[in-house]
Amino acid sequence: MSLPSRIDAERRYGKIRAVALEIAQASIDDQLKLTKITKEALDATRLWSESTFRKYDWDWRKNYSYYRMRYPKRFEVALWDRNTLVAISLGRPTYNAAGLRLDIVEAMPRDIGARPSVFDKIILAYEIYARMLNANHIRIMNPVNDKVKTLYENYGYTYVAKGDYLSKDVL
Repeated sequence: MSLPSRIDAERRYGKIRAVALEIAQASIDDQLKLTKITKEALDATRLWSESTFRKYDWDWRKNYSYYRMRYPKRFEVALWDRNTLVAISLGRPTYNAAGLRLDIVEAMPRDIGARPSVFDKIILAYEIYARMLNANHIRIMNPVNDKVKTLYENYGYTYVAKGDYLSKDVL
């Protein structure tokens, strides 16, 4: 018996991602939409590089392409407020597959425009995907600063200094 191909894995996990986003969508405000990362979402992040509030100028177009090819089991989500991209995120299962990593999440900088609170919607989608993969925890990797770390702690995550991540069990 041969191992599943990368294309088979992409197809299989793509279906799981779609179901996770559909379930999460049913639990959030109707004007907000959760989607996979699309060309339109990647194009929308270009505007964000004009922000003076942005801490890191992460190239979503280049990095998403790499991430997509390397991690077929990844989780990806774009959050839209009507036709405006307000957040985008990438994650993947941990190496031992016991958990799900949130590797990067970015919200539209506030100096670009008004936006709703986004983290609760993004993390809801991660929690659903984690459950679907039978992961027992979520790790939020490398918080950018103490303010962001405190935000995640307010959602019940515990900081692990040795690995520079926050963790929470998935119920």
